[in-house]
Amino acid sequence: MKFTIALIAGIFSTAAVAAPAMEARETYKSLTFRITNDLTGRNAAATVLTDGMARNLIDLFRGSAIQNEYGAIIGTSVDLTGGFTDATRCFFQDGNTVINFNGKATHADLDGNPAIALPVYMNNFNIQCV
Repeated sequence: MKFTIALIAGIFSTAAVAAPAMEARETYKSLTFRITNDLTGRNAAATVLTDGMARNLIDLFRGSAIQNEYGAIIGTSVDLTGGFTDATRCFFQDGNTVINFNGKATHADLDGNPAIALPVYMNNFNIQCV
């Protein structure tokens, strides 16, 4: 019994020493974007990581200037404002509705028509950036 315990302890200690060193975790840059409601003049910014993870806009903008008294997040346009490169790609998604913006086209009209400012309810949208 003592021999078995000593043998197992020896194997585990050898395996622990022989294990490769852990690599540093990959770090992601953060970027800032701003949603504006051109009809009211209100706007608010949020910062997210460029890790490709979906983040709910309601969580990012709860209590901000673009949330109305009924809890709706309303905007007409989005702009990347900091921490991005030409290779940065972001999009808002709500089901089949996708709104793209990126490091080269940093502004997007949320309703898809740059000629008019129609308010878009953003509560069910998420954002993803890489």
